[in-house]
Amino acid sequence: MSQRHLIECHCVLPIYKNKTPVVYHKFSVYSKIDEKTGKVLPKYVNCNNCGATHYVSELCKSEIKTGKEDIASVRSINDISLSLPEKIIKILESYNVSIDVYEEVEDIIENGGYPKNIVLNREVLGEDYHCKVLHIKSESNFKIQSEIINTTILME
Repeated sequence: MSQRHLIECHCVLPIYKNKTPVVYHKFSVYSKIDEKTGKVLPKYVNCNNCGATHYVSELCKSEIKTGKEDIASVRSINDISLSLPEKIIKILESYNVSIDVYEEVEDIIENGGYPKNIVLNREVLGEDYHCKVLHIKSESNFKIQSEIINTTILME
């Protein structure tokens, strides 16, 4: 079992620099969950904005390790790419996805969690989300599709 989720850093993106209250940067993390205990398997990740190192042991929560930035022992996209098929690497690179997407794809391929859909890109167009989705049917069978998700709620 696994989950992509957001954690909050102490840094602020330039576009939110003078906002009140302060809007801290959030970034996506891929966590594996122990099926017996239901707990997140702990790991370290680096913030994709400031490099601060976070200890992740719960969904949507982390502990910032003060004085530690961009530690080299945290897995990188290059590390993960070694275990992925070249065609998938090219797709992920072309969409400039973050490391959590690489980790999810790696987990799917290693553990045979087929079929699986992964959102590569999402844009809001009016009341719709327009998404590019990677459909992984097997290690060698996958495709990209565009999907529209309507967020309008109709009340009767």
